[in-house]
Amino acid sequence: MNNKRQNMLSQKLSNRRLLVDLLALMFGLGAWIGVNGIYVQLPLLVNEAPEGWSLPAHMVMLVQFANLGPILYTLYIKYNKWSCDKYITYVLLAAGAMSTFILAFLYDKTTVIFGNKHSTALLSLMFVTAIVGCTSSVLFMPYMRNYREIYLVSYLVGEGLSGFVPSLVALIQGVGGNPECLNSTKPGSNVELTPYYPEPRFSSQTFFIFIGTLLFLCFLAFLGLNNLSVAIGERVKHSANMETLPTDTRAPPSYKTNSGWAMSKQVYSYLLIMMGMVCFLGNGTLPSIQSYSCLPYGNVAYHLTVTLSSMAGPLAMCLGFVIKMPEVNFLSGLMVIVIALSSFVCFLAIESPTPPLQNTWLGEFLVVLSWILISGLIGFIKLGITTLFRPDPGRGLYYTGVATQIGSLIGAIITFVLVNHAKLFHSYSPCLLVAAN
Repeated sequence: MNNKRQNMLSQKLSNRRLLVDLLALMFGLGAWIGVNGIYVQLPLLVNEAPEGWSLPAHMVMLVQFANLGPILYTLYIKYNKWSCDKYITYVLLAAGAMSTFILAFLYDKTTVIFGNKHSTALLSLMFVTAIVGCTSSVLFMPYMRNYREIYLVSYLVGEGLSGFVPSLVALIQGVGGNPECLNSTKPGSNVELTPYYPEPRFSSQTFFIFIGTLLFLCFLAFLGLNNLSVAIGERVKHSANMETLPTDTRAPPSYKTNSGWAMSKQVYSYLLIMMGMVCFLGNGTLPSIQSYSCLPYGNVAYHLTVTLSSMAGPLAMCLGFVIKMPEVNFLSGLMVIVIALSSFVCFLAIESPTPPLQNTWLGEFLVVLSWILISGLIGFIKLGITTLFRPDPGRGLYYTGVATQIGSLIGAIITFVLVNHAKLFHSYSPCLLVAAN
């Protein structure tokens, strides 16, 4: 039996080149690692940035504006017959690596705009990395069609790791603990309590240099995919008239086809609405208010929430490789749980700066657990909906992408207005609470 298993494993490995697997994995890693790397540093950034707790809302809006990248790319391939996907990818990966290296030295620099301080360097450089991530969905993955299908899985694993790796490193980095209130003398001999935030194991500068180095390795991996003989030998040939886009957007919105795929119009529309809702919550609304729901419970709770929930999404999506995808009714049940948990964390955010169970271990546990479950369930639901549409020979996956972008954009805009203009959410200073007590 053992010999049989060894022979099967040897046969599988002999049918592929592990170096090409590694190059494809590193290529996929470069898709979102820049944005995810900045995001998991939020527990260290929000306390120093002039935007304060509203910094996540600004970052979410920037990611939505970065969808300008795939729009421009789509227009380019529509009106330009000369294909240069390879060179565009080189530019994007190089820009992502350079912007992250520069960010390591400028992330705390601010400028005054319209009389208010803003984290101009942080937000503008994050916009560059966000363009890389958004454009990867229409450029990086379709580029893997040039290689045998077995290497697409390696690419997808790498894309999943683009959220897992920064979270793991940030978890090791830590936040140093919750702030301490120390006496400080202000001009005029007034003594006030000011928060002192303990130092993490290593600085944000070191973290961004590490992420920039990984992005540079991703650039080298793509260089290897295009130039190493072992990778060139794993390419496949396509007909000259093959459609450039990953989905045939000219096909009719079919619900019942001769290819064996069938779905009622009601279920078709329902799944697209569900995809829009989970992206409304997961990509737009919830990340914007995460600081308000977590920080009242302390820096440690916020740090664990950001890092562990960022891991939960990719891990939940990996379940698609080992279990059978659920039916629509099961996804609907999970959606109900997501809405209930999302309502709970939104309630905590609205109750800031004094939410229930503050300064208790139970409060910290509940808020961290809720965010982990939300992230994992949203990732699983998105994977389930995409899997149900994957056999559609029509425009199912195209409409899924449209629902994703519309839901994310609406959620980001609404929450940005609520956070920055409606003033529905309020931050707090732990030292003011101590002084009041």
